[in-house]
Amino acid sequence: MKPSRISSSSRGEASLPGGEFSRTQAAALIRSNSSSVVRSARTPPATTRARSRRRSPQPRRLAQRSSGRVPCGRLGDLLGHRRVFLAGTGLVGISALVAGLAPNFEVLLVGRLLMGAGAAASGPTGLALLNALFEGERRQRAFGLYSTVTGLGAAAGMVLGGALTWAGDWRWSLLVNAPLALAIALLALRVLGLRAERAKRHALGLPSTVLVTTSLAALIYGLSRAADRGWADAATIVALLAFVALFAALLAVDSRAPEPLLPARVFANRDRIIGFVNLALSAAALTAFVVYLNQYMQAVLGFNPLQAGLGILPFGLAILVTTQVLATHLGRLGLKARALLGLLLMLAAFGWLSRLDATGDYASGVLPQIILLGLGIGLAIVPFNLIVMATTPPRDAGITAGLLQSQLVAGGSIGVALLLIPFTDDAAGPAQNISAVFLWAAGGVTLELLVSVPFWLGRTTRNHAGEADPTTP
Repeated sequence: MKPSRISSSSRGEASLPGGEFSRTQAAALIRSNSSSVVRSARTPPATTRARSRRRSPQPRRLAQRSSGRVPCGRLGDLLGHRRVFLAGTGLVGISALVAGLAPNFEVLLVGRLLMGAGAAASGPTGLALLNALFEGERRQRAFGLYSTVTGLGAAAGMVLGGALTWAGDWRWSLLVNAPLALAIALLALRVLGLRAERAKRHALGLPSTVLVTTSLAALIYGLSRAADRGWADAATIVALLAFVALFAALLAVDSRAPEPLLPARVFANRDRIIGFVNLALSAAALTAFVVYLNQYMQAVLGFNPLQAGLGILPFGLAILVTTQVLATHLGRLGLKARALLGLLLMLAAFGWLSRLDATGDYASGVLPQIILLGLGIGLAIVPFNLIVMATTPPRDAGITAGLLQSQLVAGGSIGVALLLIPFTDDAAGPAQNISAVFLWAAGGVTLELLVSVPFWLGRTTRNHAGEADPTTP
């Protein structure tokens, strides 16, 4: 079944499938983001270098969550995005029950692996469906909702993680996914129907699939391990070297394949590449912001995990206000101008947060700054997503969505690993080091501006078909 597009010129179409599917995808993203943050929110604050680099299964979880998104995105291109999305969502629900009710570690491990596989299948295909169902202004609104729940899902995960820490039962962090996945699957079935999609007669490419999955797993594991144990850790070095070798092998295999898993045309558009880079750098800064501000609020301000989660919530609400309210009044600026304005607000917010120290307080030292940061990311994130997806040929929507979501996880891992360096300075603690963390984050946003401004201002680009790029303001 080929989804019908919904254009901005359509009237009275609020009840059409696209509008309902945007809410379905929003629910799916909230489930994915909140459940992934829940477990990180349940960790105690790190007040020393040794405690910061605590032993944790987080590197394995991140590698397992993200490594399959690229091949699953391509699988959606071949078998149909609706089919793969529904299968992945159902797998998440079933495996959440298996893991949450696991009687032993072996069953828990199987359940978690299956949950990761389901999320890898439903994530990029859901994003590709969202891109296919909408056009024009409605597409911007749909991606605004998608971007909103990215921030709200993370904030909700911090709150839920704090509540689960207070309740003391880890099983609920897994079981909560089962009813959510069921509701998403039922709503998606109602919206998208049961009609079979026509599969494309192209091979997925087993060697390329294995290589891209293992290379991404090695990259995410290595970066996450660096955040957990440090850059000099032997396993960190081995994992990153393995990524280089596996990715080089992937490029060699793809160059000889009749249907490469990562076709060169996906990277042929300069605006799309800059969008990818900006999303990765933004993910690096914002993931580190959530992780280390949470640590600061617990270690320095004396917040418990639930209070720290609630303290992050205004950030997500600011994203909601920006994408759903303010963005409608800034449409004349164009996507790229809005993105640059958002980056400037993010830079100002991180600069303001860099003034935090041991004498800081939440009301004046944290709250205004995270609201400003939420406004900035709300302005920037929607254009970034739209620029990447709107310039992509329909036949590559799944693989592009898989790349987008994979590099968000990779970017977040890079941010946490790199900003661990100033956060764990031996000569000081979190109260003194938090300022340097946000200065480094501001440096990342500055790099985004340096990359974007030369290519996005004063030029008209061409998309994959050769026509003027609709994302140009």
